[in-house]
Amino acid sequence: MLGVLLSYAFVFLAALPIRYLRLNFGRKIFLLSTTACASGLLAMGLWQWAIVYLSISSLIGFYRELEESRVSIFASAFAAIGLTTLLSGAALMTYTTLSGTGVKRLLLEKATPLLEQMQKVPRFQEASLQNFLWYLPSGLIITLMLILFVSLTLGRLPRQTKQNQSLLYFKLPDWAIWFFIGGLGATFIPTQGSVLALSAMNVLVITLAAYFFQGLAVFTFFLDRFNIQGLWRLLAYFLVFFQMFVFISGLGILDYWFDFRSQPTSAKPIRKKII
Repeated sequence: MLGVLLSYAFVFLAALPIRYLRLNFGRKIFLLSTTACASGLLAMGLWQWAIVYLSISSLIGFYRELEESRVSIFASAFAAIGLTTLLSGAALMTYTTLSGTGVKRLLLEKATPLLEQMQKVPRFQEASLQNFLWYLPSGLIITLMLILFVSLTLGRLPRQTKQNQSLLYFKLPDWAIWFFIGGLGATFIPTQGSVLALSAMNVLVITLAAYFFQGLAVFTFFLDRFNIQGLWRLLAYFLVFFQMFVFISGLGILDYWFDFRSQPTSAKPIRKKII
């Protein structure tokens, strides 16, 4: 399990130099560096890491192209994650076709050891391989969300004050609430383990993760409002990421109706939205 956590930590931290490279050296150097690194990994037979590196670079590259065109954070992230998912899937399909290994067989070979390690944790002891494979799409998308989040928050330039404010006021479009409601409602389908129920769970998990980032923006807004800095701020973020995921996601969902960041300092009636 420690090895898995270290691999994930490496993936997230790798986004920082890639983001720095794109911000400071421009498109041409970025493309040349990405091609060279991916080719080098393939030449060494490390095809898995080549796909991972290509995926991270594509995610950051796509986002930066839209960012430079002054597209909103949500639209840029949505497009970058969608395009990166398609590109990663195409790369995986290409590899399995050239190597003669089926996609399902490859996923089973890679997922089984990971699931065995996860089952050592009490809350995952009853997880089955079939259900684990069904959650791979949402797992991939959430991983891309986290990579992009890390690159934007830790890999930003000091002069990007406008972008920093945009992150502070990050908000999902109003129609996103219907995906949460639909995913939540579909989880009550009596036939557990059905394709519809598992697909709904994927939708629900992805929307909860998306609202987590909106809730985190609201949380940060109030930390700034009350001028909480230093050790207390660090402790607050530690609790958010490791103990308060559901609470922060709920805060993001409630922000749809209460719009916390638009409220003035003095107490006034809260404007509510009606679905």
